[in-house]
Amino acid sequence: MENNQHMDLTSAEMGALWSSYFSETITKCMFLHFLENVEDPDIESLLKHGLTICNKRIPKIKEILLKENFPIPRGFTEKDVNLQAPRLFSDPFYLCYIWLMSSVELQAYSLSLSLCSRSDVNDYYREVLNGSADTDTKARELALKKGLFVRAPYIPIPQKIDFVKKKSFLTGWFGERRPLNALEITHLFKNAMTNIIGITVMTGFSQVAKSKDIRHLCIRGKEIAAKHSNIFTAVLKEEGLSSFDSPAIYATDSTTSPFSDKLMLFHITSLNALGIGNYGSAISSSSRRDVGTHYTRLMAEIALFTEEAANLMIEHGWMEQPPQAADRDHLVK
Repeated sequence: MENNQHMDLTSAEMGALWSSYFSETITKCMFLHFLENVEDPDIESLLKHGLTICNKRIPKIKEILLKENFPIPRGFTEKDVNLQAPRLFSDPFYLCYIWLMSSVELQAYSLSLSLCSRSDVNDYYREVLNGSADTDTKARELALKKGLFVRAPYIPIPQKIDFVKKKSFLTGWFGERRPLNALEITHLFKNAMTNIIGITVMTGFSQVAKSKDIRHLCIRGKEIAAKHSNIFTAVLKEEGLSSFDSPAIYATDSTTSPFSDKLMLFHITSLNALGIGNYGSAISSSSRRDVGTHYTRLMAEIALFTEEAANLMIEHGWMEQPPQAADRDHLVK
């Protein structure tokens, strides 16, 4: 039990709150635009639910930071969204976006909860984690109801417990190759799905970005996401397994931007970070060499693309610096 003595924020708590502020403010901007043109009443209700959550979380983060005289990040505001712009994405995309963001929050906020020891910060992440789990359930149930949720492939239930007897279990490129296991299928399916959503995001952003450099970056991002999705889908199809496919998720033909170039570029770097994290997790769960090698080389490609996006943010003066350790070498000069 923490005593009444004031506890300074740790680096983990600073980093978690700082990144959460960006996540919540960018999500709020996205939802504000979506709500201006959504047609499906069920999806509209879920978007309003998500916006309400953002409006509760942002002030709580500010409150904790202000108590520590921590400068509030600029993040994103209503100046970064044009509410008069026509819709850029379909209603089913809105639903997939809510579900994807809630699943991302479950991963990120569970890590924050485990690393944040100060009671007020820990309480905050326990609360938001419960909220994200609730939103995830609501989005999944609504997608199932509307026939938009694509289930992962089915495989036979094992007849008995078995143990690996041959080193060929690890083989991928040459020799006898075993079927994919459940963990490998899970990650291939998930990464094919997130890349298809990424294609839609990049397509929409490429049509409306004002900066030529950012438009070209989005086009490259769309090509990379399509390439990665095709690779993961091909591996699944070799085993006779289905992959993620949802033609209802698409970008419209609008060329009027609902978002600032800064917001779109930041969102691109966030999606790239998500992809790198997903691929890293997939490598640790993929025993077959060919599958692990796919992730390793594709992760390197995303890392280079992310660096290019980050350089653009720096050139435009849009990249806020996260909290960092003291520069001891500079201090002793």
